[in-house]
Amino acid sequence: MNKLLEALPEWGEMPKRPGLYLSLSHGRNFPQQAMKGRGFPGPKLGPLLYVKTHYAQQVTLRFQNRRDARRFFPDTTIPINSLEVIEGTLVYDKKCYGDWDICYIAPEFCLKEPNR
Repeated sequence: MNKLLEALPEWGEMPKRPGLYLSLSHGRNFPQQAMKGRGFPGPKLGPLLYVKTHYAQQVTLRFQNRRDARRFFPDTTIPINSLEVIEGTLVYDKKCYGDWDICYIAPEFCLKEPNR
């Protein structure tokens, strides 16, 4: 996994900034993998301006800015990026997720930086 992605908030954890997020869960390594339990949690991608689904085969994410997009898609040069749906799973960072939610995280729920 990409080093930048290791510090991303996982499903059930709150991000540091408020906004719209795509939250991935029920992860597996490939679409047909036999599941024990619910699989592994995935990250929350965002904050986003919008999420768009194209014919149930592709999900397009519009990040607030290019810097945010690069956190999740390190090679990108634009704030718009897409994920593919393969065999009913959403693929992100070479992992497949059976469930994904779009959620708004209000400022009062965001992780606060410790006082220094």
